[in-house]
Amino acid sequence: MTDAERIKTRSVLLEFLKFRVLAAGQKFFDSTGWDHRRQWLALVHPQALVLSDQDLEQIWHQARTLYMEG
Repeated sequence: MTDAERIKTRSVLLEFLKFRVLAAGQKFFDSTGWDHRRQWLALVHPQALVLSDQDLEQIWHQARTLYMEG
């Protein structure tokens, strides 16, 4: 995967997560913890499975920062 493809995949996933986080709040993060994340993505957004665990962790952290109310 090129850097450009990785960046695009990351941004698409972050946008995909936006409405799930806004709708479910903390429950989203509780149900998509580290151990269930890839399993959940395989069902709902399989194109993100090409990302590394580190990428996914960074995106989850970014989604929490951006979309959860302070």
